[in-house]
Amino acid sequence: MGRIRKFVVEGYRSVCHPIEVNMPDRIPLVLIGENNAGKSNLVRALDLVLGEFWPGNYEPEDHEFYGRDRSSGLIKIEVSLNNVTDTSYGRNDQVNSLVWQVIPGDPDRFKMTYGAKSGTGRVNGLVRDQCTCILVSADRRLSYQLGYSSKYTALSKLTKKFHDALSANAWRVDDLKNQYGKVVEVFHEVEEFVDFQDELKRQIADLSGNLAYSLGIDFSPYDPSNYFRSLRVQPAEGGAPRTFEELGTGQEQVLAICFIYAYAKAFHNVDGLILMIEEPEAHLHPLAQHWLAEKIREIAAQGVQIVVTTHSPAFLDVLSLSGIVRVFKGQEGTETIQLTARDLAKHCLASGAEKTSESTVLPFYAAAATEEILAGLFARKVVLVEGPTEALALPIYLARVGLHPTREGIAFIPVGGVNSLPRWWRFFTAYEVPCYVIFDNDSESGKQRVGQEEVLRTIGLSEDDIGWLADNDDWIADDAFCSFGVDFESTLRQWFDGSYEELEREASNNFGLDTRNSKPLRARFIAERLSLDNGSIGWGMLHELAQRIMHLGSSEETHSVVQQTVDEFDDEFDDVPFD
Repeated sequence: MGRIRKFVVEGYRSVCHPIEVNMPDRIPLVLIGENNAGKSNLVRALDLVLGEFWPGNYEPEDHEFYGRDRSSGLIKIEVSLNNVTDTSYGRNDQVNSLVWQVIPGDPDRFKMTYGAKSGTGRVNGLVRDQCTCILVSADRRLSYQLGYSSKYTALSKLTKKFHDALSANAWRVDDLKNQYGKVVEVFHEVEEFVDFQDELKRQIADLSGNLAYSLGIDFSPYDPSNYFRSLRVQPAEGGAPRTFEELGTGQEQVLAICFIYAYAKAFHNVDGLILMIEEPEAHLHPLAQHWLAEKIREIAAQGVQIVVTTHSPAFLDVLSLSGIVRVFKGQEGTETIQLTARDLAKHCLASGAEKTSESTVLPFYAAAATEEILAGLFARKVVLVEGPTEALALPIYLARVGLHPTREGIAFIPVGGVNSLPRWWRFFTAYEVPCYVIFDNDSESGKQRVGQEEVLRTIGLSEDDIGWLADNDDWIADDAFCSFGVDFESTLRQWFDGSYEELEREASNNFGLDTRNSKPLRARFIAERLSLDNGSIGWGMLHELAQRIMHLGSSEETHSVVQQTVDEFDDEFDDVPFD
């Protein structure tokens, strides 16, 4: 059976220029990004070519052209395949790709290209059926997939397989007809049923008597064209039957995936099945998300090609980096970044990580990755800090001077010390996520000093600047970094005079938030209560820090509503300083 090698989308919905997505081998393809970035449009493109409806006659609507501009005329979706053969009309040709495109003046929209020869041909059902694509959309559609509303539902496909297997044995078919005949006799023992059936036949005969073809009816407990058509999937709880309406939406999600996978295992040996799942985390509690993510990875390892769109870091695995695709809106529509281990290693080497290699880079990152860190891939910008104290307190301070990080999609991520800042700066900039670093400038600690110098060297500062900054005990907010003189708390005590220390005492005496056990919570407590009216120069410094972060990776034209609350800053910054 066939497998997808890659797919390319151009001119479709939010996609302007060609986007190429490679299918990883035996790991899920995970599309991540903000809402409205274009993840679902990539899934729809793949579903259009390989999904349940025939694409050859599909007429795209205006909104399916990029920019709603039908006059542009071009939509192209090409799915490259392996192990697909065209055997129509005595052929035995390997199919390279299926192409659905809209070109003015060309009515033939659905074609295939061949691997060993030039030219194209019209796609036939035998070719397309070698890649079965099933979409579990964001609305879950469990009742749809487990019903008979079309011949393309999972249950319709399943019962057709059962019917074909049964019909292969003539003796078994005759025996089943005899058994069903006895069942029909029981139906006819119900007087009301017989009366209604007779009356319905009389009415139909009377109303359609002058038609060339009259309509005959037959109430039957079975369909001889599909003996399994009366098969129903019945949810149950504690042995008692339930309706689909009684299921939680999270349960529906899991049941739909289980049903489709069991179907694939039974009839396709999993090869040739593409399972696309939109937002599998929806309506599932965190532990259930982790369990489902684990099962999805297991299913992919067994050969099912899985495409997932998600907003949950539970579905991200650094060791499966080649399957992670960051989807985002660029200046001209949807763009994507998909990295291999080699790509990430090259980026790390270019930014000073001299010991990096293709074979070690993924284990290196996987060893230190947490969900909190990986969640930065869903952000518009990330601010890397040493620990949870800054991660809890700084967003509150910045919101109070006009920059609301959550509203602006800015993630504050604690990485576990200054020595980890370069590692994750390289990771996020490899995915072109604008990245800002904040650290303590404790020059008395030799280890801290080495870490500070590596951070500054990684983000592109000269050796002269590094030497000067490393010996500076001031609070410095620069274009791509911020350093606190000695440490975060000592600097704030200095810049907020006695008011900061007064709140420290209140946090400790009244709420038990001491330095030893509750430093992050105490910092948050102070950030929420420090007065904006005390005239401290610390507020001016926080305001400058907000400006720097606001302009990171942005131009004046693309600034958000933050402009209304934070003064504009003239400089623009490049968030990817290395090629």
